[in-house]
Amino acid sequence: MPLVRYPVNFIRFLGTAGTRFIMLSQRRSSGGIWFSYGGARGVIDPGPGSLVRICEARPSLSPIDINTIILTHRHIDHSSDVNALVEGMVLKSQTPRGFILSTRDALEDEDRVIMRYLLPRIAKTAIHEDGKFTSPVGGVTIESVIHSHHGVECYGCVFRASGLPSWGVISDTAPLPDFPSRYGTCELLVINTALMFPRAKLDHMSLPDVESLLARTAPAAAVITHMGADLLDRGGEYISRRLAAKVIAATDGMVLTLENPMTILKPEGFDDDGAQE
Repeated sequence: MPLVRYPVNFIRFLGTAGTRFIMLSQRRSSGGIWFSYGGARGVIDPGPGSLVRICEARPSLSPIDINTIILTHRHIDHSSDVNALVEGMVLKSQTPRGFILSTRDALEDEDRVIMRYLLPRIAKTAIHEDGKFTSPVGGVTIESVIHSHHGVECYGCVFRASGLPSWGVISDTAPLPDFPSRYGTCELLVINTALMFPRAKLDHMSLPDVESLLARTAPAAAVITHMGADLLDRGGEYISRRLAAKVIAATDGMVLTLENPMTILKPEGFDDDGAQE
């Protein structure tokens, strides 16, 4: 049956585009990930089109409901809509509101991506540091995990809240040897996977890298997103056969519960392949 109401804890893939070529063609959307988890509501990596995908979502989402925004790094396909979403987050509040977790270069450098005039309107800003724990609301904690990506500051995250599955996001990065230990407690892993096979000098995860990581961890489910052209051409069924049945290739608009058991839900207005009807 179509999803007519969101569960309390869930993620929705506003976009699953990987690489600048897919972003610029909009073969897949590039809006990042909406999440609702333990009272934290917001977006991870709001790239081009994030605001539009939020406003078009059915069941409805609203930028005014956001209380948390996370930037894993400042590249444009991960950050271009961040200021629009900050405007939504603070719009109806007479006092500073919301939480941003960002890399230092995205927040403080001369060519920052978060506009200076917005900062006084944000209640709390935090800078990623490897192994640092931050808390946007209540009992939710976010652990920053350092990545390696083409000379910019880049971090993944591990989310934890009492009574809920822990889950992790691996952003754009070369595979690093400590990932199994850093993400080993996650019941769900969301992995940016741009490449079919490793390519020299490209700091991105590939299918063999994901396969190696999952052989050394034991998440209940894993989702790959941020896919490049080769992976999109092969399709989700190929990816599941290649890796394991528990590995899901995300589609635009896909909703996944962050409750036990974790379940894929079909948003109203989307077909079985995740394309809008």
